[in-house]
Amino acid sequence: MCGIAAVLNLSLAPVPHLRPALGAMNRLLQHRGPDGEGTWVHPRGVAGFAHRRLSIIDLATGQQPMTDGRGNWITYNGEIYNYVELRAELGAQEFVTTSDTEVILRAYARWGADCLTHLRGMFAFALWDEDRQTLFCARDRFGIKPLYYTVVDRMLYVASEVKALLPFVPEVETDLEGFKDYLTFQFCLSGKTLFRGVGELPPGHVLLARNGGVETRRYWEVYYHPDFDHTAKYFEERIRALIQESVAVHQRSDVPVGAYVSGGLDSSIVAGLAAERQGPGFKGFTGKFSLDPAYDESAYARDLARSRGFELHEVDITADDFVGSIEKVIYHLDYPVAGPGSFPQFMVSQLASRHRKVLLGGQGGDEVFGGYARYLIAYFEQCIKAAIDGTMHSGNFIVTYESIIPNLGSLREYKPLLQEFWREGLFEDLDQRYFRLINRAGVLREEIKWEALGPYSPYATFQ
Repeated sequence: MCGIAAVLNLSLAPVPHLRPALGAMNRLLQHRGPDGEGTWVHPRGVAGFAHRRLSIIDLATGQQPMTDGRGNWITYNGEIYNYVELRAELGAQEFVTTSDTEVILRAYARWGADCLTHLRGMFAFALWDEDRQTLFCARDRFGIKPLYYTVVDRMLYVASEVKALLPFVPEVETDLEGFKDYLTFQFCLSGKTLFRGVGELPPGHVLLARNGGVETRRYWEVYYHPDFDHTAKYFEERIRALIQESVAVHQRSDVPVGAYVSGGLDSSIVAGLAAERQGPGFKGFTGKFSLDPAYDESAYARDLARSRGFELHEVDITADDFVGSIEKVIYHLDYPVAGPGSFPQFMVSQLASRHRKVLLGGQGGDEVFGGYARYLIAYFEQCIKAAIDGTMHSGNFIVTYESIIPNLGSLREYKPLLQEFWREGLFEDLDQRYFRLINRAGVLREEIKWEALGPYSPYATFQ
């Protein structure tokens, strides 16, 4: 990962103390980029960029901030996986580097804001358009790379982490609506954060600062059309081909690539394919809690490593590790995240950093393939409703009770969730039912002074 920051005077007048501001932001982001740093200041002092680099592609000439030689500049964090193809399409002879950073600059020069529809990857960037006197910021479709911003006294500040913005806000205070969102969903909705006055650019959105104002808009949304014309065998083969191709382009790197290996299906599939493709020298990394066999899945990771012939590095995580590391984990997160996984992830990443800069992982598999118990519960209720109403066979359905019932054994450990879900109401509006299923605040009563958080309704925003 890299660290990026930007400052713009919305009035297009010189920014007071611009260089010290960029220097402070770069220092606060230094952990994101140990391989280099840079800043750019507009000739009139109206804007500036900062960058901390973790070099992955084009180690020699990919330094940032980068210019296209026409007055446009970029500071960028991420990787464009189809940069090789885009470079050829845009005219490789025009490039002065082999970096994916320059691909974004050239793509913007060719297609403007529509360049985002051509980019395949994870990214967050700020790009200064000199002709239009516009700051153009964008975040990838699923928000893999972070981007935050705040406006204080007509100054727009943008950064990879909230901590790089806090020196510029008048006071560090909690955003009560964001806090209410967090209690409900364990994350904030609609670009809010837990810090008052600090916004998060949502996934699949752009931020435009021009004509004295700031606006955000969506450039991408998930759309799908159920396909009932192909067989299960077709979908299995298609998924296999897509995963293989995705792993291949994710291994485009000028430094060695490794993988997280938890022992679960998702990371095992990714690591297995990556090791098979790379061959000798591939390394995997896993963490274990050997104090209790119930929490130690490292045997599965070792089985995978043996079967695919790669080297597996392990870290045995202890209570002392938690005590010694949790302060660092909290500092780097900036605010709470759902679940306890950030701590073991920190420990495994710390181990991996001694061997590899880039790791592949299996995160997102449960979201894509509906692997969480709450999805099964929601499907189960709707199947019961359809069976009672006699509508089960009135059309095509992706999930039926014939496919649900054999899988209900996986809910054995989720009886409290089932009880809470059916405690009040049954067969209500779909939005209400799903909200009840994901609402984490339902069990919080006397612990929270709800009246102190105001009338804001997370459910209304959720709808």
